[in-house]
Amino acid sequence: MQYRIYEQRAMLELRVLKAKNGDCILLSWNGDGSVRNILIDGGKSSVYKSGPLKGELYKALKLIEDSGQRIDKLILTHVDDDHIGGILSGFKSGELLNKLCDKVWFNSGRLIKEAFEDSSLPENELKLERINVKSGKTSIQQGVSLEDRISELGIWDSKLIESGYSYDFYGAKITVLSPQKENLAKLLHKWKKEAPKSITAGKATDYQWSLEDLAINDNFVSDKSVHNGSSIAILFEYDSKRILLLGDSHDGVICDGLLNLKDELGNSISPDNKLKIDYTKLSHHGSEYNTSMSFLNLIDCKNFIISTDGSAHGLPNKRTISRITRNVSDANILFNYPTLIGRIFTKGEVEELETLGISITSCDEMIDVR
Repeated sequence: MQYRIYEQRAMLELRVLKAKNGDCILLSWNGDGSVRNILIDGGKSSVYKSGPLKGELYKALKLIEDSGQRIDKLILTHVDDDHIGGILSGFKSGELLNKLCDKVWFNSGRLIKEAFEDSSLPENELKLERINVKSGKTSIQQGVSLEDRISELGIWDSKLIESGYSYDFYGAKITVLSPQKENLAKLLHKWKKEAPKSITAGKATDYQWSLEDLAINDNFVSDKSVHNGSSIAILFEYDSKRILLLGDSHDGVICDGLLNLKDELGNSISPDNKLKIDYTKLSHHGSEYNTSMSFLNLIDCKNFIISTDGSAHGLPNKRTISRITRNVSDANILFNYPTLIGRIFTKGEVEELETLGISITSCDEMIDVR
C-alpha cells in the first residue's frame, strides 16, 4: 500500500489497512487547519511488527510521525486479538504509539468494573510487557498492562464509551452506536476468550453456493458472542459525509442505535426514512450473523467494506453479500484483500453482478470519501 503526506486541504480519507483476519482502520481529515487522524484497532500483533518485519500499521504510523501529524484519537473497539494485538505491540517500550497518540477510547476491564462498582471481580488487565525496574541496587521484572501505560501517558479518556454518546471532534462528529451498557456487564463476567462457536462464525465457507441459492430460506440468526457484543461501533460525520465503522458489533444493537438517531429535519430514522451513509465497514468481517436485512433497510448506502484476508472462521460469508445485493441497487462491495474476490465468486458471477450495476472491487488503497 502506498501512503502519502497530506496537504493542508479539505479532505476526508479512509484507509482499511491489511490487518490479516482483523481490523485496522485509519480516518484522516482536515480539522481546525491541521490533518487529524483517528486510528481504530490494530489487527493482530504482526500488523505492527513481526520480528524485524514492519507491518502495515507500523508503516502508516511512521509516515504520520514523519509528516508531523498525530494520532488524535485511538479507538480500541474490543479485546479480541485480531483487533487489539497490533495496538499492544505499538505501545511497548520505545514503540510509536507511545509518542504519537493523544487520546484513547478503551472500555477496559478495570473501567467496566469501576462503572458497575463490583469489587468482587478481577480487573482483567491486558498484559503489555515486562520491564526492568530498579529497586535499590537490584533490578526486578515488573509487569506492565496497557491500562498502566495509557494512564501513565495521560492519554486514556477513562470513561465508559457506550451507545448514545455523541462527541464533536475537530470539526467532525462521532456518535457511538455500540455497545449498550448491558453488553459491557456481560463482558465483566466472561472476559476470558472462548473458542468460536458456529453461531458466531464457522470454519467452512459458503462460497460453493450461488447468491441465489443463499437467498433461499435466508433467516437471520444473530451473533451471540459476548466479546463481539462489547465492541465499540461509531458513526463518523464530517463535511456532510457519513461513515459507519461497526467493529464486530451485534446487529440488533446497531439497529437500536440507528433508530435513536434523527435526520437534519429532526425526523427519526426508520425504513421509510433511511440514514444516508457514504461507506459502511461491515461488522465482524462480513459475518452473516452480524448483518441483517433489518439493518440494511435503515441505511441508504452503496459502499460496503469487508476487512479480512479470509484466513479465519470462514469469513466473510457470501450470504452477507447476497443480502446486500438483494437489498441495495448499484451496490459496491469493497475488499481490503482483493485476492478474496476470486475465491468467493466465479468470473461469471462477477460479470452477472456487473450487468445488474453491482461492483465487486478493491479498497487496498486509500479511499477518498467525496
